[in-house]
Amino acid sequence: MTAPFWSREFGNGEDDMVTKVKRYVKEQNMIAWGDGIVVGVSGGADSVALLLVLKEMQKLYGLKLYGVHVHHGIRKEADKDAEYVKALCASLGVSFHLYQADIPTMAKEQGLTEEEMGRIYRYQCFCQIQKQVGADKIAVAHHMDDQAETVVFRLVRGSKISGMEGMRPVCHLEMGEGDVTVIRPLLGIRKQELVDWLQCQNVSWQEDVTNADNAYARNAIRNQVIPVLQQVNSKAVEHMAEYAKEMEEVQGYIQCQVQEYVRKYISVGEDMCCKVNRLHLQQQHPILAKSVLYEMLCLVCGTRKDIGSVHVQTLFELLSNHTGKQLSLPYGVEAEIQYEMLKIRKSLQRELLDDDSAKTEGFLRWSVEDMTRWEQGRYTVKLPGQGVLNLHFYQKKQCDKKQWEDMLFMVENSKNNYTKYFGCDTIKDTLCLRTTEKNDYFVMNDSGARKKLSRYFIDAKIPATERKNVLVLANGQEVLWMVGLRRCEAYKVTSESQMVLVVKYKGE
Repeated sequence: MTAPFWSREFGNGEDDMVTKVKRYVKEQNMIAWGDGIVVGVSGGADSVALLLVLKEMQKLYGLKLYGVHVHHGIRKEADKDAEYVKALCASLGVSFHLYQADIPTMAKEQGLTEEEMGRIYRYQCFCQIQKQVGADKIAVAHHMDDQAETVVFRLVRGSKISGMEGMRPVCHLEMGEGDVTVIRPLLGIRKQELVDWLQCQNVSWQEDVTNADNAYARNAIRNQVIPVLQQVNSKAVEHMAEYAKEMEEVQGYIQCQVQEYVRKYISVGEDMCCKVNRLHLQQQHPILAKSVLYEMLCLVCGTRKDIGSVHVQTLFELLSNHTGKQLSLPYGVEAEIQYEMLKIRKSLQRELLDDDSAKTEGFLRWSVEDMTRWEQGRYTVKLPGQGVLNLHFYQKKQCDKKQWEDMLFMVENSKNNYTKYFGCDTIKDTLCLRTTEKNDYFVMNDSGARKKLSRYFIDAKIPATERKNVLVLANGQEVLWMVGLRRCEAYKVTSESQMVLVVKYKGE
């Protein structure tokens, strides 16, 4: 089919379909005056109708339109699709932007289906143009039949209430550096209405032959499942769309209750550790309790991606466990029961090990030689959610007599649990700042007797759930200092010491 070229002002404002879209856009508060809108145009009937309707609304809202076509490298007809959309945009006076990629190869490399990879790449392209031209929103051509397919698709895949709301008319997606606003002006329109309207306007479009391939899950639902459901009830698609809208309202109500509960009862520390009284949460309705747990988990993880119902269910079951019970969750997050409290936080060990920039700067370990290169003998370590560690390395040969004597005076008279002094002359390996390990020990007296950290924690009555987050300064498995707690009796500073390390901990 050749691309149409219009010499007249398209549409007369009396078309039933256009009027319905305008009403829907207004009801959903989708578009504001002067919006710049990136429009995804594949060349199919849906996207062609979307672009034409937005063109019809251009004067009404003072819109700036940007057409984007993505060539997926799958079909041999795709080149014609791209040429069609280019000509269509030119005839409408809409800027045209083309992207092309080998989606099948990309899908294999990423371990995704072609459907998933294609969707991800399309939205990446849309976002790139949005950022490039400074547009406000991205418009996609999903319609009511797509909504019904989505409801069926999510239902058979095991989605819960939050998933059964289907696609929202206006939504915000996490993409790269921030959220993007996506609008769906055609969500209240049946597919056949779009086709009939285009034919009435004598407008052509491009057919995607892969839409008939039922190897794709959504195609199978569209071509095989939905027709059977419509035999049961001719209004099946409308009813499923209404169901999705109702579920959106239900989810909106639940979210209001969740946010109120979070505001009143959830404690969030600077280290993004979320705490809640588990007994109080257990008294709430399970739907509310699980929704609260989901929000807590997403808050700590910093994303909603890959956080599923299985994680929420295991968290919910954890509420009934005894103190000390722990659970590993996505993104290096862990949950633990501590008497009446449930705590969800990122594992300190995970945070330390994941900080690549810190590792290269000596965040985790450093040798005596490293210390000699510190600027002015000082180094500061920002601890993840646990304050700051200030280190000062003294070398006798580089200090004047008074400075060295003042430092020795501080060593002899210090009673501060958060400032410790270590003679470095006998340190042969690298010192390491880390969390505790299984075989750690410390020298407990001047005679050199050793004690395992595990035994010390028991004797000191430190809860098991807190032990793994205790930071230690260690030389191999030998612990010099449990930060904020006890130091060992080795590595003492004496009058014979030539090198001294002063470590000061300041909490936040």
